[in-house]
Amino acid sequence: MMKAVFFDACPTMLAKNGLPIAEIFKTKEPDFSAIFVSADAASQTDPEMERSSENKITKDNRYRLIHFKSFNRKHIEKFLRKEAPDLFFVDAFRIYDQLWISICHKLGIKVFSQQHGFEIDSVFYKPAAIISKYKKLMRFTVAAYNLARISDTSFLKLYYQYCRYIVKGTPLRQTLLANPDFQPTIAFVYSEYYKEFWQRKFGFDKNRMEIIMPTDLLLVKPVREQPQQDACCYITQTLVEDARMMRGDFLELLKSYREVAKSVKKFIIKLHPRVSPEIYEEIFGDLDNVEITRDFPNCKFYLTHYSSMAYAAAFVSNNVILHELPGHPTHELFRAVATSVVHSSKEIIDYIKSHEQDTDLAKIEDRVKALAYYTSYNDAEHPYDVMYKTCLLYTSPSPRD
Repeated sequence: MMKAVFFDACPTMLAKNGLPIAEIFKTKEPDFSAIFVSADAASQTDPEMERSSENKITKDNRYRLIHFKSFNRKHIEKFLRKEAPDLFFVDAFRIYDQLWISICHKLGIKVFSQQHGFEIDSVFYKPAAIISKYKKLMRFTVAAYNLARISDTSFLKLYYQYCRYIVKGTPLRQTLLANPDFQPTIAFVYSEYYKEFWQRKFGFDKNRMEIIMPTDLLLVKPVREQPQQDACCYITQTLVEDARMMRGDFLELLKSYREVAKSVKKFIIKLHPRVSPEIYEEIFGDLDNVEITRDFPNCKFYLTHYSSMAYAAAFVSNNVILHELPGHPTHELFRAVATSVVHSSKEIIDYIKSHEQDTDLAKIEDRVKALAYYTSYNDAEHPYDVMYKTCLLYTSPSPRD
């Protein structure tokens, strides 16, 4: 019998990132079971998506979903001792992920992390926006305190280093948070670039990383098979939800996008899984050519800032527009997929008008070559199969050291 625990901030992300892995394990291990643990730490999630995600997970009687809000190390250890999983999965490296990872290592539980999105050195959190989420800030402070206690290090020093990382993007490699006990047994990453990235930023051992194709790129083939729409798709991000932008500033941005929407035949808003549609309905609800969806469409134009889905868009379209926001410089990682980097709604409109005749899909073989340093794209090796085989290797009776 094999048991896994999947851990994330909310049910929506557990269903998106953890459930597909569990489904692969279930097909290969007849006695497989899984517990999905939500820390309930995500901000401003969509209640409907949360309910739908819970239902997706719990419809299989081999799966359980629990809400575990405590960041008390003793409570977490008690839970893990009781459940005794064979493996533990995370898809982020937040302070509370590190806390759970450290306790897993203490108990001899193998930990696997799946890279979630195209990470960059800093996502430019706004201090005022962070402070406005004081309840979440207090919970993370508790997680930091427990992490310091379990590793027998200075809480004040660890917390100071953590705050510098959040606000300034300071690398954790030379800090208390680079403790190998806080790191996964194996990290699944997207490319050689990311092996270097995770080593440079967090001090991960390159020998403990395995390259997989980003799971979002599994969308590319089915999307390309759809008819291309003469539309501009705005790929949303959790800018307000994750304290990277003040709500008032974001509303002004969306108001400026009304002019973009009016200038095209169709304007599709592709929602991030954790984003609620309400704010978009408020701004665009009276425009007949606007569609709000969670599905990824095949469009002539894509617009975003630094969403990981820009990579999926680049494998579909030759027109990927990145709107660089004040205080959010466009990283080289995203410039690699951008057809144009703009700074205003007028520039977006001008670009679309000047490329209205572009209807060809992006050539996958060209994209594979051009982006090979940043991302793998391998049709022959399904990423979830790679995860399964690797996990089996490390959780077998005589795992590799």
